[in-house]
Amino acid sequence: MRLKENVDLSTFLEAAEKCFGDVFFHTPEGDILNVKSLLSRYVVVSVCKPGELQHAKVVCTNDEDYSVLSDYLQPDPEEENNK
Repeated sequence: MRLKENVDLSTFLEAAEKCFGDVFFHTPEGDILNVKSLLSRYVVVSVCKPGELQHAKVVCTNDEDYSVLSDYLQPDPEEENNK
């Protein structure tokens, strides 16, 4: 899954706190950050530019957490093409 365009990053991170499992943010550069970690959140907020956020993947370790984050996520076009 990918973040929707113009998503409010702070509310997305608040929603990620409510998830049961870990929520990972995979950057296009290959970094993998657990957004439930305070240090990783700081990195995401300070390094990622708003226009670049939609290029990162969001991976939840608990499939039910995708519904918690559904307002912020959209299907990854690359994954859709591979089905």
